[in-house]
Amino acid sequence: MAFWEPCFGKDNECSNCDCGWKTFAIWAGIILVLCAVIIVLVIAFAVKFPPKATADDAVLSRFALAPGSPAANSTISYNITATVSLRNPNIHRAIAYGPLAVSFSFNGSRFDESGTIPAFDHKPRKTATVRVTVGGVDKPVKLTADGVKEFRSDNDTGKFGVEMRLDTTLQYKGRSAKCPLVVVCPLQLQLVDPDVAATAFQRTKCTILRAKKSGC
Repeated sequence: MAFWEPCFGKDNECSNCDCGWKTFAIWAGIILVLCAVIIVLVIAFAVKFPPKATADDAVLSRFALAPGSPAANSTISYNITATVSLRNPNIHRAIAYGPLAVSFSFNGSRFDESGTIPAFDHKPRKTATVRVTVGGVDKPVKLTADGVKEFRSDNDTGKFGVEMRLDTTLQYKGRSAKCPLVVVCPLQLQLVDPDVAATAFQRTKCTILRAKKSGC
């Protein structure tokens, strides 16, 4: 017997027409709730998402270039401090990160690779913050002639475009695969006097690059 049959009397005359629609609405609601629960469980346990990253703060207290001839023989002196937040969007899966190697580039030329961040575990739905400080004096930087020109232009304004890159591996809880992961953060840095209050930094979204392999 279908759930709407009690609503009809003799000769299929409608004795309580509202009854059928109310019952139908109740069952439809139950089915929708069950579907929603199944979808949430699938997302939580079967689907895995990569972390999201933002550069929350960065300070450039020194950035001086000694142009070489040719430009590839240039040297640079610098002091940079940067803070990056990683968010694990997964409902159930924790993430284990390997050691993070941090590098900085200007105009596509890398000038520092000394930064490191120890391995750590990242709980689901949590945000982890990492901070790195690097500095150097007369470090070689293989700029092009256009790179030297860009530095001089940026130096006139005191604002430099620097790329921060973090290389690591991640492993999702319950998975054996260790997946290469790259975080790229384009930073717009205002050169500041360390004895003066720092200029406000514009929070920046970072790009996540991950390997296309099984388990990742």
